[in-house]
Amino acid sequence: MKCMTIIIDENAWKRFAAKMPSLEAQNVLRQLLDYATNRLRSKIEQIKTLEYSIAFFTEGREFLTINVTRKGLRVYILPPAGAFFSSENKYEVEKVSLWKSSIDKASGKYRAITFWISKESHLAGMKKLLDAIPV
Repeated sequence: MKCMTIIIDENAWKRFAAKMPSLEAQNVLRQLLDYATNRLRSKIEQIKTLEYSIAFFTEGREFLTINVTRKGLRVYILPPAGAFFSSENKYEVEKVSLWKSSIDKASGKYRAITFWISKESHLAGMKKLLDAIPV
């Protein structure tokens, strides 16, 4: 198992906080990062912090991206994550968008999803979505 420590420097936190002034949303970001880095530690090979996003890579491919917006967080789980999502499931997050272009013909499930979170009440749904990623 790889040892992964995420480092978001003070300047990045200041950028994120300026973009997303809600203290609750900032706390949700911290909890999302803690959960993702702990849960997916064996899958994560690299983490890149960009201007308003954090990208996670495995085998040289981006599989999870967190975008910081004014209202909260937009999270992308991409096909390299190896997760499958059903349109029949309900996810306890603000909003969900399954990527039609990512449908797996054999299973009828989707391999990519975007979801939005901004409140602590969304954390359980966020964990359920991240738990779909095999490690």
